[in-house]
Amino acid sequence: MRRKKKRVGLVAKVLIAAFAVYAACTLVNLQFRINAAAAEQEVLLSQLEAQKLTCAELADAISGEDQEEYIARIARDSLGYIYPGEQVFVDISSK
Repeated sequence: MRRKKKRVGLVAKVLIAAFAVYAACTLVNLQFRINAAAAEQEVLLSQLEAQKLTCAELADAISGEDQEEYIARIARDSLGYIYPGEQVFVDISSK
């Protein structure tokens, strides 16, 4: 007796090929999403480090003995205040 070889039908081959294409497209899409998430993670980590540095500076300013100097620097830099009789020179040559 001879055994007959079972042949895979055309429909099955098309379904397998379609599934392979779908799987490949899904994997490529997932890789793009992973790369985008990794880039976003790097940005968020750099923002976190900047916030930690700012937080540490503020904690030092609060606990430091030179609070008056800190307040004066903030008033000068952020608000544009100066001491009475003080002259401020602005260098406009670099603009």
